[in-house]
Amino acid sequence: MNNKPDPELLPAANQPHFQPPSHALVPHEPAGAVALPSPTPNQMMQAMIERGVTQENAAAFKELVLLSEHMEDRQAKKDFARAFVALQRDIPRIKATKIIPDKYGNQRSSFAPFEEIDSQARPICLQHGFTYSFSEGPAQPGKITKICTLLHEETGIEKSNPYSVRIGSGPPGCSEAQADGSAHSYAKRGALCDALNIVVVGIDNDARLEGGNITEKQADELEKRVALLNQDHKKFLKWLGANSYAEIAANKYEMADQFLRQKEAGR
Repeated sequence: MNNKPDPELLPAANQPHFQPPSHALVPHEPAGAVALPSPTPNQMMQAMIERGVTQENAAAFKELVLLSEHMEDRQAKKDFARAFVALQRDIPRIKATKIIPDKYGNQRSSFAPFEEIDSQARPICLQHGFTYSFSEGPAQPGKITKICTLLHEETGIEKSNPYSVRIGSGPPGCSEAQADGSAHSYAKRGALCDALNIVVVGIDNDARLEGGNITEKQADELEKRVALLNQDHKKFLKWLGANSYAEIAANKYEMADQFLRQKEAGR
């Protein structure tokens, strides 16, 4: 007796070589159908304008405007960053070639003049779609501030970098106007180097412009006060990093004055 069930009586899924219909596995799509990209906010706004902006869809239209502006800002920042990184690859290291003499005419230090930095940096900036300009910063007693503004042509993004210096005595033998001009030049140099991440190679310790040295009157005053206090002149000058009173940096005058005031108060 044959105990095998009759195949015709089995459920269709249990029959040998059963294949479910193809439409049960994959939704039917027309041949050659292509998925369309999602519309952009600008495209949606254009469609609304063509249909007519009404009181009912005005709020949605406003949201689309804000979304579009946000996306454009993000893209502009990305484009600016990409262009600035490419600029950084081409910016060279600048050599400090300008000699700073001491009052005896010997080389005291060296630095890279603003004109030298500008002549190398500006053409490269223009190649990458950048330019820069300078403006005066807020007035401060005894200081000059220059602001370097970097502008990217494609995105319209601006980046501003301020740089302040003290107005010192300037190079040896210069007039007050020349000292002011030196401070202006130094401030522009510092602002430009900071804005473009420029590295100056070599000695770049332009102390006379970077706050300068104290005045002759201040030097005489300190020397007399040290003498009256019976302090060691050599130790006092070494503490201030100078070989003579005339070479004390202007930005260290307040520290020296405060030290002597404490000594004078304790007498």
